Amino acid sequence: MSETRDRTMVVLKWTYGTFTVLICVWICAWIVKVYLDASFGWIATSLGAFVYWIFAKIFIWIFPALLLLRVAGRSLREVFNLRNWRGWLAWGGGVGVLISLTGFIPSLVRGSPLFATQFDVPLLSVLTVAPMFEEFLMRGAVFWNLQQVHSTAVANVVSSLMFIVLHIPGWYFMGTLMENLTRPIGGALSIFLLGLAFGYATHRGRSVVAGMLAHFLNNLV
Repeated sequence: MSETRDRTMVVLKWTYGTFTVLICVWICAWIVKVYLDASFGWIATSLGAFVYWIFAKIFIWIFPALLLLRVAGRSLREVFNLRNWRGWLAWGGGVGVLISLTGFIPSLVRGSPLFATQFDVPLLSVLTVAPMFEEFLMRGAVFWNLQQVHSTAVANVVSSLMFIVLHIPGWYFMGTLMENLTRPIGGALSIFLLGLAFGYATHRGRSVVAGMLAHFLNNLV
């Protein structure tokens, strides 16, 4: 019993510690990006930024997430659980559709376009990189690791708060920090609620793919 408790505490310390270091390195990545934008024009373009952030997120988000999975003794097969496709499709799709209705219905009422009118590199990033990378880190590694110590509800709340923290460096360097922290809709509160929804979908679907699917459907609308 004591050995099990010690192991769960190790997982908890690694999760919080790794995330703290990750945020510090993530801030450094934004500082480097600002410098490169001023020094190399290509990096400031949509394609240049896409390439830069792909590599940055792989090293700063994905590698630490893989480390956390290893510390917790979990495999990628367990995290993705592709065999349970009915579960992650139902919960990820269901939660994603419900969330997307909050954007779909107002756009329909206003007569605004329901989807993006043209495909570009930033849209590709929003629809693919964000759902896959963010969910693998926050729900696939952090949320599941926290569940080893906390209840599912507490783990979901804590990981959703950490999800906000993950966005803060970007808000700061894009000059929208105070706006996102104070506005009731579309800012930090929305990110928190979305984090809860993605975590719930991941938990009920027993696969991080459920969270990715819900995230994709939200971003699509």
